[in-house]
Amino acid sequence: MELGMHLGVDFILEALAREGLDHVFMVPGGLVDPFLPALGRQKALTPIVAAQEGGAAYMADGYARASGNFGAALCIGGPGLTNTVTAVATAQSDGSPLLLMSGEVATVLEGLGVFQDASPQTLDDVAIMKPLTRYSSSVDNPKNMPHLFEHALLHLRTRPAAPVHLSLPGDCLAAEISVSHTPIDRALVDYNALSMAAAESSLEHFFGGSGRKPPVKIAILAGAGVEHSKAADALKEFAETWRIPVATTLRGKGVFPEDHPLSLGVFGYAGTHHSRAALMDPSLDLLIILGSGLNERDTMHWALQVKPNKTICVNLLPSAIGTHVQDGGIVGSCGAYLRYLLDQSDKLRAALEPTLSARAAWMSDIRSQPRLQDPENCESDAAPIHPARVISELRKAFPRDGVLVVDSGAHR
Repeated sequence: MELGMHLGVDFILEALAREGLDHVFMVPGGLVDPFLPALGRQKALTPIVAAQEGGAAYMADGYARASGNFGAALCIGGPGLTNTVTAVATAQSDGSPLLLMSGEVATVLEGLGVFQDASPQTLDDVAIMKPLTRYSSSVDNPKNMPHLFEHALLHLRTRPAAPVHLSLPGDCLAAEISVSHTPIDRALVDYNALSMAAAESSLEHFFGGSGRKPPVKIAILAGAGVEHSKAADALKEFAETWRIPVATTLRGKGVFPEDHPLSLGVFGYAGTHHSRAALMDPSLDLLIILGSGLNERDTMHWALQVKPNKTICVNLLPSAIGTHVQDGGIVGSCGAYLRYLLDQSDKLRAALEPTLSARAAWMSDIRSQPRLQDPENCESDAAPIHPARVISELRKAFPRDGVLVVDSGAHR
């Protein structure tokens, strides 16, 4: 950390800028007033003011997902913080790195009846956020600001990512701090851990093992872990190399182009006929599950058969594997595993190259069937307009890389 006196509020904004952020999302209020002049003293961060604190938190979450960095939201404690609860819970359930900062009354005034006091002596914002975040803490002393802020960022960036919360008392924001933030080491952020013993053992699945023939019908179910490990390109290369069809979970939608010849579309809730035909084929030889927790919606109410000796499941969380998979589990990054498989191409060629044409024929048979349920609704002239017609027309009008945000109300 570099030496140099500046206010706590300036330390925070400078730290966010040094971590690569260029926007912060907020709702102004008395408890975060020190940020307003501080924002005017710097040029790296653009503040975006939301109409409500939940909106600011959702914006920060969206910023994180779109940028690949984390997102930062700022609000007052108490009523402002409680307005963010659903947005923070969304970030937690989806593994999105959201930093929520809430203003708080000065530490010397805690519990004395000051307006909007939500310190640990009253409502306790920190306790409210603990079940929804990986880390929730109050900066109870200006001298603790640098290391507690760094501690929060380390929790935020530990994969799989999760939201964190810091409560910032007014006296800590106004106090002078003698150090500057040093960005988190990228080696701690972009690590790609992989259990090599398990990865090496998984190669047996591609060769059949135990006297079985090499698999022909191989399918991939790609979840959010592929996105989190920035492995979409590696997934596409691996799938194309061996002509392996790819389905995604609803949360993983977008990690594989759905206009690709090997795309099966989404499996599970709101899924396609193609994905169901492939993944639920009784004669499926090998299912590769990448970064899915295998929850109810990812598995179509657990209708997906995760068979021993016919499944490879990669996830950073051992609990996500062990709850649903008996063997074939690999603890690690989906990106690291896919790159490992690509590095093993020469070894895999003996097993997978002879089955290319048979696998292509299987995929061709699947694609000869209708992809969507009730496809006639895409051309419906019903009034009011049918939702499927809306989506169909938007697909035609949007550029290929267009982003459409849809809120179904069916939140996790």
